[in-house]
Amino acid sequence: MMNSVARWKLSSRVTVPRTTEPGPASLCATVSQSALPAGLRCGDPSATLTSDRRMDHYTHPSVDIQGSESRTLSGVRIALGVTGSVAVTRTVEIARGLMRHGADVFPVMSRAATELIQPALLEWATGQRPVTELTGAIEHVALAGSREDRADLILIAPATANTIGKTAAGIDDTPVTTLLTTALGSGIPVLMVPAMHEPMYRHPLVTRNMETLREIGIGFVMPDVSEGKAKIADTRQILAAVVAALDRSHSALTGRRLLITAGRTVEYLDPVRVITNNSTGRMGRALAEQALAAGAEVTVVWGKASVEPPAGTRAIRVDTADQMRETVEQELRRTHYDILLAAAAVSDWKPAESSDKKIATHGSDRLTVELVPTAKIIDNVKEIAPQLYLVAFRAVYGLSKAELEEDARARCARAKADLIAVNDVSAPGAGFETTTNAMTVFTAAGRRFEIELGSKEEVAAQLFHMVGQELGTPG
Repeated sequence: MMNSVARWKLSSRVTVPRTTEPGPASLCATVSQSALPAGLRCGDPSATLTSDRRMDHYTHPSVDIQGSESRTLSGVRIALGVTGSVAVTRTVEIARGLMRHGADVFPVMSRAATELIQPALLEWATGQRPVTELTGAIEHVALAGSREDRADLILIAPATANTIGKTAAGIDDTPVTTLLTTALGSGIPVLMVPAMHEPMYRHPLVTRNMETLREIGIGFVMPDVSEGKAKIADTRQILAAVVAALDRSHSALTGRRLLITAGRTVEYLDPVRVITNNSTGRMGRALAEQALAAGAEVTVVWGKASVEPPAGTRAIRVDTADQMRETVEQELRRTHYDILLAAAAVSDWKPAESSDKKIATHGSDRLTVELVPTAKIIDNVKEIAPQLYLVAFRAVYGLSKAELEEDARARCARAKADLIAVNDVSAPGAGFETTTNAMTVFTAAGRRFEIELGSKEEVAAQLFHMVGQELGTPG
């Protein structure tokens, strides 16, 4: 791919009419000093440009980082819309993260964003002069119109409640919202990364606006809700969502209906004490986010978790393994689902009897509890929905590669699963209570894949890549 500056320099082209060969004075009247190539000064006798001489030969030093980490996004052109959230302070990191994986990044800023950071900072970061107003160069069409060299993806990071609402209502009164209007009319994929205070994020109309945008194909990279704020997503999570949105295999998920189990179940000894595990629900959340970004309709059966289900999913909350099994079976009987991802960490054992009152400890030095196995949720789903594409998940501990494969294939066969993803929770970074994971994936057809250690968002994206390849495009 040609260098991004050589292919497209929206704001830095220097052009003088063919009919004149301007000297220093006329040149200074034609272009500003900031638009001249390095070393060229108004008043310099050499300051003579014709219509055939432009800055296309000049490569901004900041693009030197392009592809320094990977070529995953090589050849990809991303228009980065920046709006007026304080999370704009993260935009440089996001832009340069995209570039390090090979992307060309073209910033577009709302006026509110320019009041928080200077456009010069994003020009330094990307090597591209930001679009801060729409001019006779019709920048929104150059970036997102029906052109061969248009952007491949529009990424709005951060996306304010204001921009989300305007886009849902079809209002375009800033460079960013006009870019979005043009992109949606041109069929360019759009990802939004919300960032705002939590009360704004919880506003029912903001939620409705996000759902409206999902219905027309816009993906979201959901925020981390903590400390009273919906904080902009981690850069690695944003990168994974970008890759997912651009991955053609994800078209296999567009329009599909997915059911995902997530989190952990609890089994009550008494009203206040439970048997459970350390699952946080982050893997299930990452799967739901990736599926939403790919255009799927997602229902989550949500157990106990340290995180909330993503906005835009239909969430059914449960506590126990029996409740989760009953809910999954009811959903499969009443609704057609294309894919079930059984990612929840379901308790294997439950008390044979539980007390309806808190068990007293005074006067007792021992409590004996009889445990019985819980029913396996995935063992019956193919009887209910034979057409379902079933992705099973399994956590093992300390098995050799041969033992892990034997265990996984036996479990896959027993559940009649189409694919099983296994993680060894004894491996550093691949267990519970981490933000990373690594998996070995087996298909019922006998194939084996390794997903190396990465963020749970990255792992989810790679897993869906495999599922997409297996499924193909919906008919």
